[in-house]
Amino acid sequence: MPEETINTGMREDPILPAYKKTALLIGSYVMLIFLLRYAAVIVITLVDKAMDSARADATVNYITQLSMSALFLQILPSVIGAFMFRYIGNEGRSIKSFYTIPKSNTRAIGNFTAVYGFAHIFNLITIVVTYFLTSIFDFSKQLNTVADETSYGMGGALMTAFLLVVIAPIFEEFMFRGLILNELKPYGNGLSIFVSGILFGIFHGNFQQCFYTTAFGIALGYIANVTNSIFPTTIIHMITNGIAAVTVLLMNTDSVQRFILHGDQAEIPDSDMIWVAFYGIFMVSVLILIFVGFITAIMKIRQIKRYRTPKVWGEVKNGRKVGILLCTVPAIISMLMIIDTYGGFSRSLITSIIYGGDAG
Repeated sequence: MPEETINTGMREDPILPAYKKTALLIGSYVMLIFLLRYAAVIVITLVDKAMDSARADATVNYITQLSMSALFLQILPSVIGAFMFRYIGNEGRSIKSFYTIPKSNTRAIGNFTAVYGFAHIFNLITIVVTYFLTSIFDFSKQLNTVADETSYGMGGALMTAFLLVVIAPIFEEFMFRGLILNELKPYGNGLSIFVSGILFGIFHGNFQQCFYTTAFGIALGYIANVTNSIFPTTIIHMITNGIAAVTVLLMNTDSVQRFILHGDQAEIPDSDMIWVAFYGIFMVSVLILIFVGFITAIMKIRQIKRYRTPKVWGEVKNGRKVGILLCTVPAIISMLMIIDTYGGFSRSLITSIIYGGDAG
């Protein structure tokens, strides 16, 4: 056969087998994350039942639940993931490389306003969509699939703030912008940014946070990709969660709670009105930040149009890459668990079994 008639279209890209192994690893890791979420639901429900039977203090119970949630959702996945992705027990990889402070660190962190605004664009869309859907479906059980969002007293608020500002940013950045993004990066910047961002959004396990955190994750993924570091993204994550933490702390002061619940300043001592005033100023400042962030995000997005994802391997399209990723057995199992998590089916069943059908 003449050489020019040989069909080269059937040749497999030489890097494709390596990508298939990576897809299998990513799928397995996502499956692990959601298996640990199931474990968290079981452990937290058992702890809650035990403490309720022992008439334990509600604040202690809540702090314990938060601790178990952090252990199973963030700390254990990070530690196990470090082994799975060979950053522990292998001299060829170093976790320290994730945290190299880039030369553009200050500039990267300066993108916080744009990142915050970009995420809140999607948050606004989610609020509008949820407003219309709640008239048809009940999303109340999907607000948080692990622990109750309401804190109990200032002790619970302080623990919530600590998890928001310290634990979540450090471990979640390691999981998604560290392990997953860096593992996919050799196969395309765009692929690594969007897959890690979408998985980050799904990870939060509830409809109302999913789109906001997905947008947030994609923005952080872009910064991590450009700077080759998760140091600036961890700082941005801490600042963003810090705003939520301050809100939680203020809302757990007696004066602010009375003001929010009753709106009657006459019931609030003059000495405590400073907290109400500070709360009002803080919330107005946040709204201004969101508005400025909207504008900044739009300007940044226009600039990003000049960014092009380089072709790293052959003619394999991103669609095929995603298809390979989704068609692994662990990924299929993960998708089933994600559907279950968002529907709250297993959580309801687990709660019913543990409480003997008496769960409210």
